Amino acid sequence: MSRMQASSGAPGGRAGRWISQAVLASMAVALAAYSTFTISGAVLLAGAHDESGTIRGRVSLSGGVRFAGEAPAPQPIDMAADDYCLSAHEGEAVLDSPVLTDENGFLRDVVVYVKEGLADGEHPAPEATELLDQEGCLYAPKALAVRAGQTLVIRNNDATLHNVNVTARENRGFNIGQPIKGIEAKRSFDAPEIGIEVACDIHGWMHATISVFDHPFFDVTRPDGGFTIEGLPAGDYVIEAWHPALGAAEAPVTVSATGSAEVELVFEP
Repeated sequence: MSRMQASSGAPGGRAGRWISQAVLASMAVALAAYSTFTISGAVLLAGAHDESGTIRGRVSLSGGVRFAGEAPAPQPIDMAADDYCLSAHEGEAVLDSPVLTDENGFLRDVVVYVKEGLADGEHPAPEATELLDQEGCLYAPKALAVRAGQTLVIRNNDATLHNVNVTARENRGFNIGQPIKGIEAKRSFDAPEIGIEVACDIHGWMHATISVFDHPFFDVTRPDGGFTIEGLPAGDYVIEAWHPALGAAEAPVTVSATGSAEVELVFEP
C-alpha cells in the first residue's frame, strides 16, 4: 500500500497543513466505508457504515453434500434402440446411477438453497439465460436451477429426434419435439418449485430435473459435492439440499459479516 503524506510547505502555513489533514481524514473514512475482505478466496465488497456504526456486508456460504451410505454402482445405459446414440459415444458404455458420488461419498447434482431466513425483498429475474442441452442422448446438466421468470433455452445438440416432456406441479408443463440438431426452444417458469421432472419419451434413460427459485441464493453441487452461495447478508438461515432419489436434508447455519461460513449436509441411507 502506498504511503500518503501532507506537505508542510503548502500555502497558508498551519491552515494548509490543517486542510491536508482533513482531506486525508475524509479519504480514510471513504476507504473504511468500502473496505474489502476475503471469503473463500473471493474478494467481496463490504457495505458502508451506517449511522449506528453497524457494518453491513455480504459473504458467501460454501460447503458440501455427502451421502452417508454406500451408493449403488453405476450401471451401463442400454442405448441400442438408437444407432445415433450408440455412435455418439463411439461404442463405449455410458454409466449412470440415481446416486452419483465421488470417492469420499460427496454427491453431485444436488440442489442446495436457502430455505428459511431470507428477508422480504424483490429479486428481478436476470437477463442471462440458462441452458438445458441434449448431447450424446443425455441431458446436460442433469440438475438445473433457474430463477422464476428467467429464460431457459432448451437445445437439441444431437442429430436424432428428442422430445422434452416437462411435468410440473406449480408451473405449466410442456412437451416439445426437437427433431433437428441445433434446434432450440425457449421457456420460463413463473413460480418457485423444486424438482420439476424432465424426460425424453423416445429415449427412456434420459431424465433431468429443474428447480425454480424466486431469489438468487442457490447452487447445484459440483462433481466433488461442493457448492457456493454468494452474496448472503449476515444472519441465521436454514439451508436445504434436495436430491431426486434421496429427498431432502437441511441444516442451520449462521453467516457472519466478518468471516466465512461453511456447512456440510448429509443424506442418511
